[in-house]
Amino acid sequence: MMRDFDQLTNRGRALRLRRMALAALQHYDLEVSRVRLVSNDLNGIFRVDTAAGLKLAMRVCLPEAGHSLQEIRSEMIWLEALSRDTGLGVPEPVANRDGALVTTVKTDGVPEARHCVLFGWMPGPDLADRLTLDNVAKMGALSAQLHAHAETFGPPPGFSIKTADVAFPFGDDLVLFDAAHGDSVTPTRRDLFQRVRERVEDALHELYADRRGLRVLHYDLHHWNVKVFRGKLYALDFEDLMWGYPVQDVAITFYYWQDHPQCGELREAFRRGYTRHSDWPEQIPGQIDTFIAGRGLDLANFVLRDPNPDWRSAAPAFLERVEHRLRAFLAQT
Repeated sequence: MMRDFDQLTNRGRALRLRRMALAALQHYDLEVSRVRLVSNDLNGIFRVDTAAGLKLAMRVCLPEAGHSLQEIRSEMIWLEALSRDTGLGVPEPVANRDGALVTTVKTDGVPEARHCVLFGWMPGPDLADRLTLDNVAKMGALSAQLHAHAETFGPPPGFSIKTADVAFPFGDDLVLFDAAHGDSVTPTRRDLFQRVRERVEDALHELYADRRGLRVLHYDLHHWNVKVFRGKLYALDFEDLMWGYPVQDVAITFYYWQDHPQCGELREAFRRGYTRHSDWPEQIPGQIDTFIAGRGLDLANFVLRDPNPDWRSAAPAFLERVEHRLRAFLAQT
């Protein structure tokens, strides 16, 4: 008897998702020679090599509880526009033989159908492994250029993504203040999280009071989602697109440098690269740090609710780091 998908090891789940990737690839006019797992932390990511020498990446998406079909299609629409309108390093979507940019398949051993998308391969190592000030300045320039394109982007009918105008914008179940998690979120910690949530929501209310300038954001542009190849940066993983403001996107980038010994220098290098192409988006002092705190709350909620055993085992240490950072945030503001 075939074991339930949720009872498998990470490797076991990856093997079944690979079969799903192979099934999806049958819908493309490609002679596939090799399919290799890249990552199975959330989505299943596979490197696809063809007999013609093409290098591609297939993403087998999480079930629709993660991102809806409409949201995934919207992601593909913006990537198509970026590929067409700019010379930026972004994944170029590949359509299946019916012209669709999303292919939905169902295979034995995976309990639900999954949406699959195919892109051109992004070369080079992660920016996380090449985190020089020069490269971070290039990242700032890349961010500014994405924001500039988004400002002029005219979404077609059917384009639908969430809006980052609340503290927990992905619409996940909010468990951070649930008494059922009292062992992880003590009353003292819950009070801290609530005070920070109020600060974040006040800042969002002020930011969204005038919705001019609202645009599509990458909303996950950090140094593990950028590749470096021959001096050029390539952004990837556009799955979390949101309507929002550039200052929120910058805060997400900065979130991942909080504990870096060169945090201040990295932030300044990013700003230097960004302002070569656009005005700095922080209009109110402290705005970026407030949204950094909000990112911490959102990720804490994600870690607590995610069924992945690897994430759940990491939750206690992660929550302790979040608490430490948020106490420092409140003390400085």
